[in-house]
Amino acid sequence: MKFKGLKKKKKLLIGGVVLAVVVAIVISILAKNKPAEIVQEVKNVKTQKITTGTISTNVEYASNLKPAKQVVVSPKAGGRVTTVDVRVGDKVSVGQTLFTLDTTDYAAQLEQAEAGVSAASANLERTSDSGFMQQLLQAEQLVGKLQIQYNTVKDSYDRTQTLYSAEAVSKKDLDDAKAQFDAITIDLKNAQDSLELLKSKSGPQATKAAAAALEQAHAGVSAVQNQINNATITAPIDGVVSEKAVEVGELASAQSGSVTVIDSSSLEAEINIPDKMLEKIQVGQSVPVDINALPDAKIVGVIENISPNTSSKNNFYIVKVKIDNSNDEIKAGMFAKISLPAEKKDNILMAPNETIKMENGVNYLYTVNSGEVKKISVEIGISDEKFTEVTGKVEEGTDVITEGQNLLSDGEKVNLVQ
Repeated sequence: MKFKGLKKKKKLLIGGVVLAVVVAIVISILAKNKPAEIVQEVKNVKTQKITTGTISTNVEYASNLKPAKQVVVSPKAGGRVTTVDVRVGDKVSVGQTLFTLDTTDYAAQLEQAEAGVSAASANLERTSDSGFMQQLLQAEQLVGKLQIQYNTVKDSYDRTQTLYSAEAVSKKDLDDAKAQFDAITIDLKNAQDSLELLKSKSGPQATKAAAAALEQAHAGVSAVQNQINNATITAPIDGVVSEKAVEVGELASAQSGSVTVIDSSSLEAEINIPDKMLEKIQVGQSVPVDINALPDAKIVGVIENISPNTSSKNNFYIVKVKIDNSNDEIKAGMFAKISLPAEKKDNILMAPNETIKMENGVNYLYTVNSGEVKKISVEIGISDEKFTEVTGKVEEGTDVITEGQNLLSDGEKVNLVQ
């Protein structure tokens, strides 16, 4: 009996152990199948505020820059080039010699003409009363001298008129040249009148003939002197030699052989615009200029001229923009883009461009209200490089998320950081 009781206790002990193991296994399985508690991470976001302001849009027009003044200088008469005094890139001043032509033949002609004056003067003295004819001789000489001055001043005035027409000299330069021309014209006319008065008083025909011969001789000297002067080709403006098409020993003429001088202290951009842009610009208006070769430069041009009529080729208006280049930073021929105002809106709601996201053709702003993301659809208007016009259920001061919007969900909790 004692053995049977011990055997029964042993069975109970084994059964308890088995039961404990089974319970442990069941608890383990249940623990594994129980879903883990999810802890949501609160993301940090940066925001900017919607503001009220003005947005202006621009339209860019391309142009190659050219000097505001450019003059091609050629000789008035043909001749062989004896000296070339400049090279491409040289700076020159008004009146500085660019190149010269051979004057050997002219020198011989001048000597001959001056000899003719001496002979005519001597002949006049022989055929006239010494006292009266001395006055006539002096009058002849004065007219001859003034005629030379007149020819020189007239050539200068004619050249200045041509340069003014090409916008290569100022109105003041033209006025000064005209004043000198008017003065020498009056002086020459007075001298000629005095000479004619003296001639009318001379009696003998021989004296009159001698006086006429002297006058003709002086005219010959003046003509040759002008040819000699024209053989020295000078710079009509201050500037830089941009092209040289003459060499020593070559034959140069008005059609072949020249030096080009440019004044690049200011440059000019010429653009073509449609008529709808005319009401948005005016002469004297400052406009931004971007130059590809100078990406970091802040350059501003001024509208100098707007053509009154359209171009016959494309029905556009030509606008000239002047750009100061006194520091010689910009070079003629550089490619530039001129920005003209296209549209402007004031007192509008503006969102930073990076805050607007398009999803399925709809524009959204991700706003933050009380630490929670709210996705709001908006309509957009005009834009510039920083801001875009927005309309919808937003207002000034609304916080809008600037980056990572695609990783956020509507209603998600977020933390604002600076």
